[in-house]
Amino acid sequence: MADHPQGDKFVLTMKIAHLVCKFPPYRAGMGAVAFEEVKRLSAMGHEVTVFTLPPSASVGTRHGAFNQDSTRLPDQSNNFKIIYLKAFPRFGNGGFCPSIIEKLKGFDLVQLHYPFFGAQEVLWLGKKLGLIKAELVIFYHMDASFQNWLLKILSFKSWLIRRSLFQSAKYIACASLDYVADSKIKNIYQKHKEKFVEIPFGVSHSPDHISRSRLEEIKQQINWQPNVKNILFVGNLDRAHYFKGVDILLPAFARIVGTRRGAFDPDHDSTRHGAFPPNTKLLIVGEGDLRPSYESLAKELNIADRVTFTGRVSDNDLSCYYYLSDVVVLPSVTKAEAFGLVLAEAESFGKPVIGSDLPGVRSVVGEAGLLVKPGDADDLAEKIKIILTDGNLRQKFSVAGLNQVKEKYNWDRHAQKLNEIYGS
Repeated sequence: MADHPQGDKFVLTMKIAHLVCKFPPYRAGMGAVAFEEVKRLSAMGHEVTVFTLPPSASVGTRHGAFNQDSTRLPDQSNNFKIIYLKAFPRFGNGGFCPSIIEKLKGFDLVQLHYPFFGAQEVLWLGKKLGLIKAELVIFYHMDASFQNWLLKILSFKSWLIRRSLFQSAKYIACASLDYVADSKIKNIYQKHKEKFVEIPFGVSHSPDHISRSRLEEIKQQINWQPNVKNILFVGNLDRAHYFKGVDILLPAFARIVGTRRGAFDPDHDSTRHGAFPPNTKLLIVGEGDLRPSYESLAKELNIADRVTFTGRVSDNDLSCYYYLSDVVVLPSVTKAEAFGLVLAEAESFGKPVIGSDLPGVRSVVGEAGLLVKPGDADDLAEKIKIILTDGNLRQKFSVAGLNQVKEKYNWDRHAQKLNEIYGS
């Protein structure tokens, strides 16, 4: 640690390591959060190093999340370092990383972005043996969930050391205490509430960032029309993000436009939801190896002509899609969705939102939209219809969302709070 002058006062600066399994240019929530944190912490004068897994075919290119031609970070004016960890064996976004014990020597503080399977176990061992002297702060992003039985078995060792790992932390930060109180670490939270600090995420997009010329180009690309209501989904479409609920959103949209439900329920009465104008479109922003199956489902439901899969888009273009939407939907089906950053970003554009009634996500929805039962396509269709057919309600949600963003979702305040717990 060292004191450095800033203006007429001295500020305590530290040598800080961030351990995170994913980091830009890989497009995912945890990495995006880590990026926003470290660029601000380094701007405060801290010496920050990010330790992460290198993008690989199994994590990035196959899922469309990493492009060898786009390895630039979102912001090139940063002052932090990135060190890629060698992991063997490697499984998706995790891998055994024994080298971190040596690499973390000399740091004042380590922030672990949890979960990071294969690294968190080594970190725990290094702390236990006294080989890692740095103080530990954990940012609990989410409960891990696995569809692969092998990964479930391999995660058993993480379960064994979890309590000890969290007890060794100086603080455990999270975006939502509502989520933590109902998470896999709820018993740790109940016993050590004094260690837990809620630090909501911020938003990185706003109408101020929109390029008007680019906005007009996107309008032409998606055949945007002023009399068409646009439902927007934003999220990765890879197997690691199966829980985003696209397979629920597509049947819900089919109900909305009054088409058949195909194999799901051939006896379904599409008039059950009442009359609904046919001028409605669904925009799905994201890329991944599940995209072909979602496109096939759209065809099976006879809605392919009303669904646009945009693929991966730039941050600047994403702002345009938020701007052009009428409602933003996040129909996640499990607690692997811990916050729902896209909902907060949509609120910064004054857009009403719909999110699953899950811990954490429901806090972000707040007064800015409606909650739906996880996995319930009928409920989702009804809630979308309510918002798109009630202009007064959309205006009410718009104002509430803008107020929520102003009060809660700010990256500078997020980093300042993080800096406070570092130095306390």
